[in-house]
Amino acid sequence: MKAQAAVEFMICVIFLVFIIIVFTAYASGKEFERWNADSKMEAEKICWQLASLINTAMYTNGYYAEFQLPMKIDGKEYNVTVTNTTVIVDYEQHSCIYRIAVTEIRFRTKSAPFNLCGGQYYINNTDNKLFIYNRSFVEC
Repeated sequence: MKAQAAVEFMICVIFLVFIIIVFTAYASGKEFERWNADSKMEAEKICWQLASLINTAMYTNGYYAEFQLPMKIDGKEYNVTVTNTTVIVDYEQHSCIYRIAVTEIRFRTKSAPFNLCGGQYYINNTDNKLFIYNRSFVEC
């Protein structure tokens, strides 16, 4: 009788361990999904903020503003591309695109399209031409 109780007890313990393992795997999968969604939202936020800044600068002659782009999003590289019609942020096989209304935009002396990476920048509207300059020298 004692031997049968020991076997039943072991089966219960094994079943409980199995349930704990399944619960842990499920919870860690949900945490990864949440982290991934947060990272994509950060990329969306960067894209929206830069597009809004450029659109505001375009319609305000003499406009000047400073802004900063993070070096990485959650420790991973990302890419910002600015054209005369869009701001694009590429991050982990996810692209965010916002429209901008610009007649002419330049990064230092380079006409659009151009890439930006993490660092400090300022934007200036001179005679309805936008110029973006970097305060910190970073090679993209």
